[in-house]
Amino acid sequence: MGVVNTTGTTRRAIRRPTATVTATLAATAVALAAALAAPATANAQDSSEALVQLLPAPNRLVAWGGSPTGACAGAVSTSLRGDGYPGSASVSWAFAVVGVGPCALTATLSWRNLDTGTSGQKVAQIPHPRISLGIPDPIAHPYDAIIPTGSGRVEYRLTTTGGAVAGPVVVDTVAYTG
Repeated sequence: MGVVNTTGTTRRAIRRPTATVTATLAATAVALAAALAAPATANAQDSSEALVQLLPAPNRLVAWGGSPTGACAGAVSTSLRGDGYPGSASVSWAFAVVGVGPCALTATLSWRNLDTGTSGQKVAQIPHPRISLGIPDPIAHPYDAIIPTGSGRVEYRLTTTGGAVAGPVVVDTVAYTG
């Protein structure tokens, strides 16, 4: 039954939004778990490999959160190695982002060489929900996985436009011995 107005004044019934924040987060968590447990789509790696890349490990940054649009949520991960090319580090990306519609998520890996002061960043775009280990995107070319940090101790931080933050982590980059 409806609300009966006995005061003679106009009164607006207060309604709760049809989808609360809690329900949205719960649905996202269920979708992420289902996506990681199910086989990956064509041209993507096995979802179990993606799950392992999203777990904490030495020299790995994992940022969990949502997207700027609020329609997507998940994790972005970077694994860092200081023995890529001489005087350079290598980064491998992994992400599991689920949701509806465009995500418009940008992940930024910022670095600073603690010995020389040199700094820079690598950026990965995640335009829509997907699970990937970085091939074919956000890495368009294998060269994009190389970071010219110079040798020494390098500090890394991972941030997303959805507000997720991970780091810092320090990785030693080997010098050129040629």
